[in-house]
This record gives sequence, structure tokens and C-alpha cells, in this order.
Amino acid sequence: MDDAFAGKLLSNFMIALGVTLGGSLSGAAASLLVGGHPMDRLRYLSEDLRLWGILVALSGSFEPLRTLEQGLFFGQGRVLLRQAVALVVAMAGANVGYYLIQAVAGRRP
Repeated sequence: MDDAFAGKLLSNFMIALGVTLGGSLSGAAASLLVGGHPMDRLRYLSEDLRLWGILVALSGSFEPLRTLEQGLFFGQGRVLLRQAVALVVAMAGANVGYYLIQAVAGRRP
């Protein structure tokens, strides 16, 4: 694994983590201003923002889909494998953020 790809993987992980954590905390702070229950909002948003964290980390465009298409239909297995690893790393980052929020805010009964 080359250094550029490893850096991209670390970047994907941290971006997905940051979107999940930052969005959830910002939304909970907003619920404080309008008189809501911040812990409930925090749990709800962390669950909802996991997918957005993954999408943002993978650049949020059609480029990852083109890369998958190249790997599947044009026999470029290495490209497909790299994209799959990037997807798994982004999912891991978003899920780490989700589980951190759930640990802090408490799980629903």
C-alpha cells in the first residue's frame, strides 16, 4: 500500500468521523436554543448522519461509482479493491462517531 493511498484512507476515516460527530453536536446545540431535548436529538442525528459521513468521505460525487464501474465491467480488480477498502474505512469512521455519541448520550431503552 503506497503512502498516498494510506493518507487517503486516513482522511476518509477522519472526514466520516468528523461529519458524524460535528453534525450531531451542532444539531444538539441547536435543540438547546429552541428548547428541545439535546440528548434525544444527539442520538437521532448521530444515527441519521452516518450515511452522510460516508458519502462526504467518498467525495460525495459520482467518481466512486465510476471507479466501481471500471472495476466491475472493465476487469480492473485492483481499482475495485481500492474503492471497496476506501468504502469500508469511511463506514468505520462514521460508525465510530455513531458509537461515541451513543456512549455519551446513552442508548434508547
